Amino acid sequence: MSPKVTDATSRLKLRADQRKRGRTATVLAWVLVALVVAGLIYLVGFSPAFAIQKIAVSGTKVLTKQQVIAAAGVRVGTPLAAVDANAVADQVAGLPPVGEVTVSRAWPDTLQITITERRARLAIPTDGGYLLADAAGVVFQTVTELPSGLVLVAAPASDQQLLADVGTVFSALSADTAAKVERVEARTRDGIELKFRDGVRVIWGSAEQSTLKSQVLDDLLTKGGRVFDVSAPGFPTKR
Repeated sequence: MSPKVTDATSRLKLRADQRKRGRTATVLAWVLVALVVAGLIYLVGFSPAFAIQKIAVSGTKVLTKQQVIAAAGVRVGTPLAAVDANAVADQVAGLPPVGEVTVSRAWPDTLQITITERRARLAIPTDGGYLLADAAGVVFQTVTELPSGLVLVAAPASDQQLLADVGTVFSALSADTAAKVERVEARTRDGIELKFRDGVRVIWGSAEQSTLKSQVLDDLLTKGGRVFDVSAPGFPTKR
């Protein structure tokens, strides 16, 4: 065999060896990456190093920490990465006193549940106490004594739709007008009335068009009077 043929054969063999080594290195690199990824998945998703050791609850006054944790349905020892924060928030939001809730992870081992509770604005008398509701009429607490500063609601405590209507009316009021209200009377859904602390009476009617009725009432109040009827907001009256 001539020298030229020998040199060409050697070069081809060298290139083949280089390609083989390159493929081997690539395979080893991918295997290493896969092992690293698998290790990270195990570490974060299954290892006790990133399991929940503490469930922190903040923002509660009416609720206890134990009630919130029970509603969350998450146990200490659960991998933090495996927790569905949105699902936990939905479960906690089902507690009546909860107005808003945020669930977040505080690595490496804490689940943080932050709550904003409803603010009591209305009080509905019942046998032996009062039901407390927020401005929207959502009942969330029962107490034996009436807290100061709340608006009394004369309505059947068992009529949830009527209480929701009262909430619609009260939440539609401007801040200045709402501060004047001492009592809401709602014997029927079409017969809602407001009583002010100074004796002024407002005939509201139903909860329909409450936003418009509130605007009309604010305008009427500037003109003086003791009785205002906004049940038909297109034709309000005062006397």
